[in-house]
Amino acid sequence: MARSGPLRLGRFRAALIPLVALSLATAGCGKSKPPTVAAQVNGTTVPSTDVERLTTQYISASAGSTGETLAEGAPLTPLARKTGRRYVLEYLIRLTLLRQVAHDNGVSVESDSLLDKAVGVAPDSEFAHSAYTREDLRNGLMAGNVSKKLAEKLFPEVAVSDNDVEKHWETVKDRFKAGWSSTIRAAFLPTKAAAEELRQKVQAGAPFDDTANGLGAAKAGSMGQVTSATEELAPELRNLIGTLHKGDLSPPAQAADGFLVFLCEDRQDTPERTLADVRSQVLSAARDQKRQRLFADWLDEREKKAKVKVASFYGKWNSERGSVN
Repeated sequence: MARSGPLRLGRFRAALIPLVALSLATAGCGKSKPPTVAAQVNGTTVPSTDVERLTTQYISASAGSTGETLAEGAPLTPLARKTGRRYVLEYLIRLTLLRQVAHDNGVSVESDSLLDKAVGVAPDSEFAHSAYTREDLRNGLMAGNVSKKLAEKLFPEVAVSDNDVEKHWETVKDRFKAGWSSTIRAAFLPTKAAAEELRQKVQAGAPFDDTANGLGAAKAGSMGQVTSATEELAPELRNLIGTLHKGDLSPPAQAADGFLVFLCEDRQDTPERTLADVRSQVLSAARDQKRQRLFADWLDEREKKAKVKVASFYGKWNSERGSVN
């Protein structure tokens, strides 16, 4: 399985994160049935029900790419269920280990982000016809958040060279074209009527957070800096925020069973910048990138030393490679 960051998610990461799951395609499981326990990681159980359910979704997602071609021209073919199971089980083993090392190092796996809160308040109907559960989506958010926290704790000081900075600049310089940077507050409200009432009251002088909470907001607070190059937000939300000037409130933006309202506290429009202009930012980003590589190697070593037992139905654990054979 190809490595992609600390969890080596590969294409599975793209299949796990979206809040709106793809429709499932039924895939045959063969005659034999999986055991109750797919694997144990330092005594913690990985249920086969999770493996089978996520494998079905993984195969469904990969089927959507069938017929496309790789860069070298080779056509993509449907993913075999046996292969999909291995990929998913490797991911779940890695996820379980990540939780364990977070606990051992005093790093919380809880998130207070607006996106996590939105997942938490989404009704059960959002998941009724989905292979993803609420916990699957939270796990995806948790993995990135915990990996970052652990990397910062374990590798607080990371040295990078001028050459490292210049190489990183080549990959990010498009983000520093002319654009905007805004300080944003956001509130996630249960209904459009509540979102409209928040707008009216804040425009009349009421405080944003307190008013939102009084109207039943699941979350209200600062998002910090949002820029025209921010990739974590959906393009439609980023574009909406980009229309706001200091003091502006956005119209309600529909999200998972609720509505978002954004308040622009400040905004700066920026001209195109050179490496000399933003060297400190690029240096920090280069450090973060190197820190994540160091953490990925560190987690690989923990995985090699972990006591992992895989049910023979799925294969055999290769501790040196961190894979199911």
